Amino acid sequence: MNSSPRGPESESTAEPSDEVGTLRCSLVVLNYDERDLVVDCVRSMLAAIGPEDEIIVVDNGSSDGSADAVAEAFPTVRLVRLPENRYIFSLNAGLAVARGRYVAFCNNDMVVEPNFVERALDCFVEDDIFAVCSRVLDPRGAEQGTRTAGFWSHGLLFYQPLKHTPRTTDCFFAVGGQSFFRRDLLEEIGSIDELLWPMYHEDIELSYRAWKSGYRIVYAPDSVCHHLGGKTSRRVFTAVQLRSFVRQNELLMVWKDVTDPRLLIDHVIWILPRLFVALLRWDRGTLEGFVSAVGRLPRALRSRKAAQRTFRLTDRQVLERVSVRVIEGQASGQ
Repeated sequence: MNSSPRGPESESTAEPSDEVGTLRCSLVVLNYDERDLVVDCVRSMLAAIGPEDEIIVVDNGSSDGSADAVAEAFPTVRLVRLPENRYIFSLNAGLAVARGRYVAFCNNDMVVEPNFVERALDCFVEDDIFAVCSRVLDPRGAEQGTRTAGFWSHGLLFYQPLKHTPRTTDCFFAVGGQSFFRRDLLEEIGSIDELLWPMYHEDIELSYRAWKSGYRIVYAPDSVCHHLGGKTSRRVFTAVQLRSFVRQNELLMVWKDVTDPRLLIDHVIWILPRLFVALLRWDRGTLEGFVSAVGRLPRALRSRKAAQRTFRLTDRQVLERVSVRVIEGQASGQ
């Protein structure tokens, strides 16, 4: 489906209102059973926001007292308590109550620098900018590769991490846990899509959809956060399951968003060789991902029809704009 920004029913101290756009920015933090991490995250964000910003914590049914800890430590933070873990898609519940003109989707396992919000919002300088992706460092200070290019290979869409640059450049996709979005454009094309349940590639699919709708995503080199990465997903799912989610969503993204006939033919041609290799290697993740994707094909086709209503660019036009050559050309000033 082309998701509307509505989450599941919840017990919430952050009620939907008619005040959308009355604030500058809403930082929506997703949490599940990481009490200490979310407290550290929110504490760093409070030092980075201004008087026209808000923080919303969406708790995915935690059992470790995370929500109560946030409520007690940070009474100004708005809290959405969900009855169950809906993974990354619970961000849509935060979006439903957000009042900012800009919305940031944030992980709980990140600590932001004081300029994180200001430097990101500084990048929304043109009307066609859909999202801004911050610079993300791991705990040792190494780049996590959030500046990216995109390309088509062997029937699928892939991304390539690029080196950090001090210049603002276009970027293939806005990383789901460390990016800012223009609220009106997010509502126009639809938020992250539960077709890709439970996780992975939902940020790439949303970004590709934005590019095809004629919008851009840019990299904000001076908006910096530090990200631990992957703790919750590795605790909840096995390695085979995580791999199956990636393979499932690689396929569903093509079935939903790619419309170029030649690319679709290339996609179909490569399916059988990919499955044959998976069988030889007994790659259960790839095989299970394919079966799951096929089971969602009717839903993907319905999502495809809805998504195409906003498309303005062809796949080849988008792939040209997000190519390494074009994006690196921007970085070098060519």
